[in-house]
Amino acid sequence: MKKLSYEAWAFINFTVLALFGVLLRYMMNFPSGGLNYLNILHAHSHFAFAGWTFLGLAILIVRHLYEEEPEAFKWVFLATLICAFGMLLSFSVQGYKAVSILFSTLFLIVTCWFGALIYRKISLGMKKTLSGKLLKAGAICIFISSLGPLALAVFKASGHSGVFYQNAIYFYLHFQLNGWMQLAALALLAIRYLKEDAAGNKSTRLWTNIFILSSFPLFFIFTLWVKPPSWIIYTASLAAILNAWSWFMILGRVWHKTRQIPALVKMALLAISVKVIFQILICYPPIGEWTFLNRNLIIGYVHLITLGCVTPMLISQFNESRKREGAKTLDRLYELSTISYLVLLFTQPLLTLLGITIPHFQIYLLTISVLFSLLGFAYSLRFFQPALKKVGT
Repeated sequence: MKKLSYEAWAFINFTVLALFGVLLRYMMNFPSGGLNYLNILHAHSHFAFAGWTFLGLAILIVRHLYEEEPEAFKWVFLATLICAFGMLLSFSVQGYKAVSILFSTLFLIVTCWFGALIYRKISLGMKKTLSGKLLKAGAICIFISSLGPLALAVFKASGHSGVFYQNAIYFYLHFQLNGWMQLAALALLAIRYLKEDAAGNKSTRLWTNIFILSSFPLFFIFTLWVKPPSWIIYTASLAAILNAWSWFMILGRVWHKTRQIPALVKMALLAISVKVIFQILICYPPIGEWTFLNRNLIIGYVHLITLGCVTPMLISQFNESRKREGAKTLDRLYELSTISYLVLLFTQPLLTLLGITIPHFQIYLLTISVLFSLLGFAYSLRFFQPALKKVGT
């Protein structure tokens, strides 16, 4: 039997990830026996970053940058899978203990190894292109994000917790989500659809640089929950405004290209547009304080990037790379599921201000989570269709 491709493993991981999402939503509605909710949550989030988003982005980046896959990346992909399933199992069973911390540390090393390989490749040939700028910045964000978990270890060893500990977590999340994941996904979009023809446009280059650079101080929006000094609030606000302004300026200059892109990619562009506006809103203290007190808004923000931006770009490019034209129905269902999920997460806190509660809110989220797992299974199954047809004949 032919071994599974890493692409197939990525979609299998997406399915496993969705199933853990179902488990989390189920545990919020019904008794869960001996399962620990926080352990399952940590397993879900770590597996999401490693088994799906990192692996998927890495596969596509290598495919675009190299005619033949270098041996080093095969080891990166294999190590990523080992770390991903190691974290999934160890976090589920024991939470933050020696084994899970070991796999998490190994994954940080693997991502930095990958970042170094990509950074070197870009520096040798494509550093002046739009995709090169985005990928290079994404690789840098991988290294910067790793400082978050290192800080967590220091804070824990020294007895510091609370504000310092939580901000270290936000630091890692920001440079992973708004740094590495978002920038890498946009780089793939530039490679596939812009054909680098926008690289010669000075205005586009300028706004791309502003968008990238503003992503770094944008981290300060995650510190607003502790009512920091005024200069941090002003820095966060300026970064959020520049990030949104540069995004819409870039979008306006490449808008004529959107007629030829798939609906999944259009949804990803819309998700980023909503995200950059949301980032400005939370810089206003009353809105920011209210946001950080509403768990659904935080979850919604994270999933706006992962489900709304990164995943649609991954699915779209995997479909095109393998000429999987028959996925349109699955893609439409994915779009519907994601939009419904995000609308529920963002709408319920707003309605709460008016004293309105969406009936069976958690059941709706559980139902959509089940649909995500079925979609993951359907996407994965398409990798086995040739083998099944061969067996049938």
